Amino acid sequence: MTLHRQAFVLMAAMAAGTATAQAAGCPADAGGNTVCVPAADTTAGGLDRAPRADDDARRGYAAGDLWQAGGQAWRAVSVADGAARWERVPARLPGDAFGGHTVFAGGPVRLVSGYVGPALDIGTTVARPVTTTLAIGGDGRLDAAALQRALAARDRGSFATVLRVYDQSGHGNHITATPGRHVVHIGEIRIAGHETLSWGEENGPGGFVLPDGVKVASDGFFFGTTGTYASANSGNAAVPVPVLLGQAGSGREFRAFMGSYPLDGFVHVADQRSPDQRTALVVTSSPAAFGVAAGPGGYVLQSGNARATVAGALPGGTLAGGYIGYNADGGPWFAQGRNTGQWTGIVIAGHAPTSDEAQAFAVAGAVADDAMPQLRDVVVAIGDSRTEGYAVPDGRNWPYLMQRFARYRSYNLAVSGAATRHMLGMLPAAEAVSRGAGRRLAVVFGGYNDHLPGNHIPTDETVRNLVTITSRLKQAGYTVALIEEAQTTGSPRAAIHDAIARGVLAPDITLDPFAPGLPLANVLDTTNWNPDTTHPNQTGHQIMAAFVWAKIRNVMQ
Repeated sequence: MTLHRQAFVLMAAMAAGTATAQAAGCPADAGGNTVCVPAADTTAGGLDRAPRADDDARRGYAAGDLWQAGGQAWRAVSVADGAARWERVPARLPGDAFGGHTVFAGGPVRLVSGYVGPALDIGTTVARPVTTTLAIGGDGRLDAAALQRALAARDRGSFATVLRVYDQSGHGNHITATPGRHVVHIGEIRIAGHETLSWGEENGPGGFVLPDGVKVASDGFFFGTTGTYASANSGNAAVPVPVLLGQAGSGREFRAFMGSYPLDGFVHVADQRSPDQRTALVVTSSPAAFGVAAGPGGYVLQSGNARATVAGALPGGTLAGGYIGYNADGGPWFAQGRNTGQWTGIVIAGHAPTSDEAQAFAVAGAVADDAMPQLRDVVVAIGDSRTEGYAVPDGRNWPYLMQRFARYRSYNLAVSGAATRHMLGMLPAAEAVSRGAGRRLAVVFGGYNDHLPGNHIPTDETVRNLVTITSRLKQAGYTVALIEEAQTTGSPRAAIHDAIARGVLAPDITLDPFAPGLPLANVLDTTNWNPDTTHPNQTGHQIMAAFVWAKIRNVMQ
């Protein structure tokens, strides 16, 4: 393909992304910057319909799985071959799922039936700090006009940060921005037309403080989010922490986090029994309700139709207060961590939920955010900071942005600072999400960090590691696309290119967005690259998303 033709394909893919976002009810903001997911339902590979008898175990479904299309939801009662039975299930609001046991429900959407009142306090800078309260009106919608006025009036280059999230449950448990860490944005990411509370690498560590009045039993609670996660792995070479319940360092606390220091991509939990218990759950980056339910016998976690359990009796007692997104008082372990969420809602319940209640929450999240847990096609990204989204705000990395083009289950397992040795540790998570999947595609991009002083990995080992990664992904049923190295000084671009040419490294698809003449070829061009000449900036990630999708779309459609 000529460079002229490649440029044409790139522009066409970007235009297609705009079209699908508009089809999904997500017009851009006045600056044209708002990112909207998911893509139109018609890109879901024919799954934008009611389930049928042949949506069975042979297609990877299991009893209890959920299905959402057109605002209606179903649950699989039986998945016998050719005779699957799916029953309609009613959709409530996420905060209603646990009745009077809900102790906090908040976000930029209505989460509790009949709620009318303040939803968020946001801060903008218009020569000086300005606070605006955004309310949910009688129509159940956030005051979009007030938000757009605040966004339009803010100083150039600044964000709207969320200072307070009001509790819609009636308990008055409002959560407030961590002092000095006002990093959660609004107005940057929309999911199914809803504004989100958005974190990202560039946002920095921060989040919300739970009041001490939020009290739950150590062996009976629920924490859940609706929306998306930009990464299923450790952020900034540390650990994203969606929630900590209790008091950090007290010995009586619970936290959920992703990846841990092994950078393995799985959700981990910590409690009085252990500071790090790996679960079998990998959080998708596609719209999906995420929840962790604690009961006397352990934990049940869910993201979309993926479930995991951690068995064993939990200690009794009470967890009071805590943090959402980041623990400001947790010391160095937390000081590095960024959350990766783009959330339309947060719900906390104060009892051990029944399976019906947990299902009601998952159904509510799916309907609210047009999440499609029945999606079977999987795209996994494995790599380093250039895929995870270092220095990119609000989770807008290229794998996340690619979701504007089509519906599939997306998993970003990349980690800032990862060398190819670390990338080997991401393979079990990739293998786990491939089971029962439909079409499977993995995009691998890494090698630059191997030569850095902290790693000292020779180039021949870099190639061997990439060979192992490619081979194992193929064995798991993936079509493997390998992105060649950038032209950053020190990258093993020549060695990887030579290994591909000799057939030593044999991906199914080779991608080179850094070839001469393409927009990302010159790492000194600060239009598309950060000044460090290593990391694409936000524009660069948009180019990467369109380029990669243009090359892989035939595999996924």
